[in-house]
Amino acid sequence: MLIALLKYGCYTHMICRMKTTIEIDEKLLMSVMKLTGAKTRRAAVDYALHEAEKAAKVAHLVREAPPERAFRDAIDDSYDILSLREQEKPKP
Repeated sequence: MLIALLKYGCYTHMICRMKTTIEIDEKLLMSVMKLTGAKTRRAAVDYALHEAEKAAKVAHLVREAPPERAFRDAIDDSYDILSLREQEKPKP
């Protein structure tokens, strides 16, 4: 385990890495390396894992999104952003 120390010597982020052996489709891996510009297999796998994590988070947000009616009363009907911006403009 590698612990990264950032500003002021505080523990702000832990990076855990482990070695593992897995079977990966070689053609797919080479394709990812070519498309992403990754120089190493490890970089390509890291990239793919990060992208998969992002996609999963977005899918989770979409699945778990509150219904539209929850936001219906979030903004007052009399709120008019354009008139507020006009009021904030400096007067010549």
